[in-house]
Amino acid sequence: MHFSFLLRPSPVGFLALLLVVAPLTGSAQLKRLAVGEVKVGKALEENARAAGKLNSLKRVIQMLDGKLTSALHTTRKFQILDRSDVNRLLEEQSLSGGTIGSADYLAIASVGDFQDVTEAATFAALKKAVSRRILRIGVTLKIYDTQEGALLEAVDVTTERAAIAEGGSYAQSDGDPTDVLLQEVAAEIAGKTVQKILDVIYPARIVSLTGNILICNRGEGTNIAKGQIWNLYAVGEELTDPDTGESLGRKEVYVGKTKITQVNAKFSKGEVLENLGVTQGAILRLE
Repeated sequence: MHFSFLLRPSPVGFLALLLVVAPLTGSAQLKRLAVGEVKVGKALEENARAAGKLNSLKRVIQMLDGKLTSALHTTRKFQILDRSDVNRLLEEQSLSGGTIGSADYLAIASVGDFQDVTEAATFAALKKAVSRRILRIGVTLKIYDTQEGALLEAVDVTTERAAIAEGGSYAQSDGDPTDVLLQEVAAEIAGKTVQKILDVIYPARIVSLTGNILICNRGEGTNIAKGQIWNLYAVGEELTDPDTGESLGRKEVYVGKTKITQVNAKFSKGEVLENLGVTQGAILRLE
């Protein structure tokens, strides 16, 4: 099955998510990942403009650009196609109706929610005003298997941050969030997006098991951290949609829990807390 990918430019412009080719030894064996430019809907753009927040929307997306590149590079899991190659391939495939032959997977993100709200309160007796700025962004991420022409996953990724500022009684009650808040939101949404990509293409797995000590293939730069509890699942038979014949993935059976005790550059160690049949190759899912 084949299909074409067609991205139409919006008035806001797009964010290119992937910019570099990972310079890793043996990278030819890594999965090749192409990521299209983030789409911003016209209605969302108009809402942001009407609310005086279009500049905030553009700035946070621009910051997201660099942070996504950095986060993807840090995972050491992908051979990432250069931005110009991704755009050229997408244009060619939209005309030919073929698959993106030089990539194994394609990820496309679109901004579906953006809120920039400021709440203010004035304390006349103290001659002070306190404002609380809330910034929220929601992205829909779609991941395709380009060789099969199949949608593997479609997930929503959302993050929200707030900042509090104090000023005199004439302090402004509205305006763009500070650069710090913008950077925090961009970094968090980038991290969550990268983890969703990892979870679909490279789920965390047990690569070694000795007694109740396991080693998994997740390290620094991912969402794993010392002290976290992860559920463990054995991978079972492949599930198929009886109507379309489309693969729905493999059945996962719960087999236990582990607590992460050490995080290294490329792998992490954990202590098995519950064992209902834990074996090498089992998948880890954050609790």
